[in-house]
Order: sequence, then structure tokens, then C-alpha cells
Amino acid sequence: GIKGEVTVEVRTDEPELRLGPGAVLATDPAATGPLTIESGRVHSGRLLLRFEGVRDRSGAEALRNTLLIADV
Repeated sequence: GIKGEVTVEVRTDEPELRLGPGAVLATDPAATGPLTIESGRVHSGRLLLRFEGVRDRSGAEALRNTLLIADV
């Protein structure tokens, strides 16, 4: 998004536990991470996450098709 938020396709049954502020996510490809969640919100039924260091649309676009991996 324009403010650096990214839309996330959630594939966990406990997103509130795994995708909260401060969570550190590994990535595939590994070169794009790890990413630390700064904030998150639901908008129109979609989860939007903001990551530390990602401040604009171009930063968010660079994460397109990146798989986020949360430790369980």
C-alpha cells in the first residue's frame, strides 16, 4: 500500500498469536527477511501488515510473492 502496508494471505488458524506486533518472520526467499511486524489491522476482510523498515509502496511491492514463515 501507499504507506508500506502489505496484504497478507493468512494460512494459520491463530493469526493473532503468530502475526502480532514484534513477531519476527522468516521469509522465502530468505534474502527478503527476516521481517519484524510493526503493526497489523484488518481492512475489508483482509489482513494488512506493516513491517519495520518498510515505509512506502515500493518497499511493500518488493515483498510481493514473499512467503512469510512464523515459528510455532
